Amino acid sequence: MESIFSRNSHQFIAAYENLNYRIAAEKCLVTQPAISKSIKKIETDYQMKLFDKIGGKMIPTEFADDLYKELISMRKNAGSLKLKFQNWNNGNDGRLNIAVGISIQSSDGFVNFISDVQKIYPNVSLNISSLIKDTSIPSLKKGEIDIWIGDISNLKDDNSFKKIFIKKIPLVIYTTKENILSKEKKIPLSRLTNQKWSLLRASPIGSYKLHPDKRVEAIFKKNNIDLNKNMTTFSSSAAMFASTKKINNLSIAARSLNNIATNFDLIEIDSGHILDLEIGIVVRNKIADYKIIKYMISEVINHLN
Repeated sequence: MESIFSRNSHQFIAAYENLNYRIAAEKCLVTQPAISKSIKKIETDYQMKLFDKIGGKMIPTEFADDLYKELISMRKNAGSLKLKFQNWNNGNDGRLNIAVGISIQSSDGFVNFISDVQKIYPNVSLNISSLIKDTSIPSLKKGEIDIWIGDISNLKDDNSFKKIFIKKIPLVIYTTKENILSKEKKIPLSRLTNQKWSLLRASPIGSYKLHPDKRVEAIFKKNNIDLNKNMTTFSSSAAMFASTKKINNLSIAARSLNNIATNFDLIEIDSGHILDLEIGIVVRNKIADYKIIKYMISEVINHLN
């Protein structure tokens, strides 16, 4: 407990419990003058006396009684806290809050990853949620989530977290088989100026404006396409692909969602991929070296690769 309790506190506790500087010194592996110095330091700091000597005996003052009770309570709570974090570190107990970006789906092996972790650490509760980056990063900073898995492209210069790059996933365009564009080869973006678009949200639902990823928006602007004029955003890939199937428009999504697109009978059009999403793991610095976190990082990398 040295990191929490000062030497003076330890030596005061020993003196209080034994009411003898010599015995206190032996228990603390120090000299009697060292015990005396610690007691004087506390008395000076608080401007209160700790012990009276009556008939050659040490008698604790009322202040000493109260201070002892407070320090013992703190030591007990600190011990429980230390055990709690040791268990959490080693995966013996605890809860992990994991957020997954909307570009990561079961096709990437994520379901298998969760299953494997729970086999190795059955006593750890895994709380899994789907969160976009704009929501996840503030939540990481507040300690509300522990790990986020998603596109880390614009987090390279942020040293607030530990970041592990895993792989690149192309961002592509999907449409229905009935759409005439699906029959053509090598369609440049510049030919898609009058299309209607469906995108996954790149901002929280509660934000004033739901906007596309800024990098995507910039690429489309270079090709004279204003996504914001003809854009509908969705919070899930299934809802987005269902809408595309219904109204025969174009969806922008990661190729990792191809199995879901296929379920809605959608196909990728031949326009080349828009850009690469850099999929990786973001972990709070304070827990990055925990045994269970290191294991989870290795498992995520194995399953997503």
